[in-house]
Amino acid sequence: MTLEDFELIEKLGKGSFGSVFLVKKKDDPTGRFYAMKILEKDKVFQQNLLRYAKTEKNVLMLASHPFIVGLHWAFQSPSRLYLIMQYCPGGDMGMALAKDRRFSIDTVTIYAAEIVLALEYLHNHQIIFRDLKPDNVIFDEDGHALLTDFGLSKQGIGTHDQSSSFCGSVAYLAPEMLRRSGHARSIDWYLLGVLIYEMLVGVPPYFNTDKSKLFENIQQGPLKIPHTMTPAARTLILSLLNRNPTKRLGSGPRDAEEIKEHDFFAGINWEEIQNR
Repeated sequence: MTLEDFELIEKLGKGSFGSVFLVKKKDDPTGRFYAMKILEKDKVFQQNLLRYAKTEKNVLMLASHPFIVGLHWAFQSPSRLYLIMQYCPGGDMGMALAKDRRFSIDTVTIYAAEIVLALEYLHNHQIIFRDLKPDNVIFDEDGHALLTDFGLSKQGIGTHDQSSSFCGSVAYLAPEMLRRSGHARSIDWYLLGVLIYEMLVGVPPYFNTDKSKLFENIQQGPLKIPHTMTPAARTLILSLLNRNPTKRLGSGPRDAEEIKEHDFFAGINWEEIQNR
């Protein structure tokens, strides 16, 4: 398979070392759309990002889940790497929050439930995501939330394993990441708490435009929860944002099951969520 097999329709976005295009496969009579992620090899090598590109491909090849973006094909040319992925026309959660500022509690509960199932699937395959944030949650044609962008994921992390690498996005760094004390799969549950907070409030917890103040807040600042937040949402966020990763909800051997049993998800039928 080569670039010649596809018709490029429009550019969907641009990253630091590649672009994403809306494409069709020329010999496909259905006219189905795909998202083509193109990575420039020279930029990947210059920025020492080869392992991130490989990790993304490996995770996408392994993953088959209703709330994880699907990979259809991967190939390369002398100068580029190509990932042909499921096209999600609903944009990303960052765009939706910029437009709506915040979501209703019912909407947040559904999105959060879908993301819990996606993270549970990754953890069951010994993968931690590590980069959960609004920009990495995209919406498909039916409005469901799907995880995307697995360059910072880490494979081979079981129940008792830890990773010591430093990665993530500035406003979405867990306390243990800032301390560089090693992190386990419970880092994903911390980031879920950050995401739920942002969906309900409109900004991430501890947010400050001054980076050093932001990092100080994440590690020791008070968590400000609006009085309008429901008690179930409040207790879920507090238990997910526990600065001690071993006491965080979901940190035990039961992982996602602890979170699924929380009062916040009391009205959720998990089988129905899984079946979309």
